[in-house]
Amino acid sequence: MKNGRFGRSGAVCIMVVALALGVTACSSEEASSEEPGGEVRTVQHTFGETSVPVDPQRVAVLDGDRTLEAVVAVGIEPVAAVRPPLTGDYAPVVRARLAAEPIEIGSADAEVDIEALTAVAPDLIVMRTTGQDNRALYDQVAQIAPTVVVEYTPASWRSTLERVADIFGRQEIADGLLADYQRAVDESSGRADRENSTLTVARVRADSLRYMTQDGSFPYSVLADLGYRAPEQQDRGSDEVQTVDVSPELIDVFAADRIVLLTDAGTEDAVAQLRQNPLFTGLGAQVTELPSKDYLFGNVLTALALVETASELGG
Repeated sequence: MKNGRFGRSGAVCIMVVALALGVTACSSEEASSEEPGGEVRTVQHTFGETSVPVDPQRVAVLDGDRTLEAVVAVGIEPVAAVRPPLTGDYAPVVRARLAAEPIEIGSADAEVDIEALTAVAPDLIVMRTTGQDNRALYDQVAQIAPTVVVEYTPASWRSTLERVADIFGRQEIADGLLADYQRAVDESSGRADRENSTLTVARVRADSLRYMTQDGSFPYSVLADLGYRAPEQQDRGSDEVQTVDVSPELIDVFAADRIVLLTDAGTEDAVAQLRQNPLFTGLGAQVTELPSKDYLFGNVLTALALVETASELGG
């Protein structure tokens, strides 16, 4: 009888303890769901949906040019970012809006420093993808902090801006920036008729020469709005084709009324050789050189800068 009574009392005690532990566990889960920044909301993105802080304080961006510019444009100051791998530095229009240098957490999507990213304790991570390219990286970094993914192609910078604005609840800012851009385009187009003007946008690298396609590249997404058109002999490109390599003996594919040379850092010799090449000089085009880090990739801030610079192209 004593053993029976003890068994029933023990069972009751165990149940009470279990209930208490269950309440504690539930409380912990509820608290952790609010930890990313207090109030949260659900954001739909390329790889699913994520509960993100309504007012994130420590944003990390895993793309140092295209997506970062959109984040900065809507007024977010990132605490950490990937350094742009192709140009080596943030665009001047981005730097102009950075009050402090973001902590460097890598130099490319495939080279994100996971330890450094973890150490900055982000409350929101923003990354980009084309299709399912970065799914493995997403699965990894989503364990560190709430992560949202922005679908990106170079010529679709407007939708990137709108998507980023939606993530941060800053659609009005994005709308205002896009209105500023359209106004700048209209004013520039009103000053010069470019309807029949052809333009080649070439990129000079130390080891290669290529042109940027009209339908696939960021620079031409802006220049086309201004009325410029690529010459007929060039591939118009697509979301998958933003550049086409050109061999030295086929430089005549550049033939156009105007040529813009986007030059990488350290390519002074390559540019000089190109400009001395009889095949190039024989094209008879007006040539303008611009630093590739300023205009190769970007978003609305770079687009506005390129519209302003277009007045220097002579048409």
